[in-house]
Amino acid sequence: MQQAFKDEHALQCGFCTPGFLMTATALAREGRRLSRDEIREELAGVLCRCTGYDHIVTAVERHLNENAEARGDG
Repeated sequence: MQQAFKDEHALQCGFCTPGFLMTATALAREGRRLSRDEIREELAGVLCRCTGYDHIVTAVERHLNENAEARGDG
C-alpha cells in the first residue's frame, strides 16, 4: 500500500496519510473489488487539505487491483 501511495504521488504533507493507509489497508484485507466511487465513499472519513483525493483514490484502486490479481481474482 505504501509503495502504491508513493508511486501514484498520493503523499503530500503527511497529516492525513496514516488515516488513509489504515483505512485502505482495512479495505485490502476485506478483499473486495471497489469502484472509484466506492473507494471515495470508504475514504470519506479521512480529511485531506492538500489534494483533490484523485491520486489517493488511484493508489488505493491500484493496490486493491494488484491484490485481486495476486489472489487470482483479476
